[in-house]
Amino acid sequence: MSLRERAKADKWERIRAAAKRLFSERGYESTTVRAIAEEAGVATGTVLVYGETKDALLHEIWREEAMPILAKAVASLPAGAFVDRCMHLFTPLLTHYASQPELARVVVKELPWLTGAAEEAQRPALAQFLGTLARIVDEAKAKKELRPELERELAAGLAFSVYHSALLHMLSPLTRVPLAKAREGMRRGLEALLMGLGSRRSS
Repeated sequence: MSLRERAKADKWERIRAAAKRLFSERGYESTTVRAIAEEAGVATGTVLVYGETKDALLHEIWREEAMPILAKAVASLPAGAFVDRCMHLFTPLLTHYASQPELARVVVKELPWLTGAAEEAQRPALAQFLGTLARIVDEAKAKKELRPELERELAAGLAFSVYHSALLHMLSPLTRVPLAKAREGMRRGLEALLMGLGSRRSS
């Protein structure tokens, strides 16, 4: 890595650390690009080089941290039962968010509402996530774990909602639970979902 590349990487690390700290301490709405620049010790224009807007900066932080976790989970997806495979996909992300709950609350609250370039930039990650869930559904249908007539997008969306519910229960001040409890609740939710969508029902 050249001296220029090292300097650029160092600036980005300072900007990222400053943004994460201020988003967590002050809240997303109350944090300005100017405040991030001051905290990082760089010019405001330098921050905008790495993220054209505050939304873009938040997305870039999320992409750099969460995308490798998701990609690794997708690449290592094992064969097995529907619930176990969903847990394999969801648990690393849940664990990541549990490690920095203040920032995670900002991400969960703000990321779905990003617009413009930041919105477009996150579409591939969402497509990969839901596409992998759809594949899990298809393979569960082929093994007769799930009813064959079940709509794959519907089932994938329902599985995602179980993960999202566990995430909210872990992060919300009203329902805050530790990671282990969130994982346990997520598994129970997926098992209940399987009972409702499964092809073998008890009479």
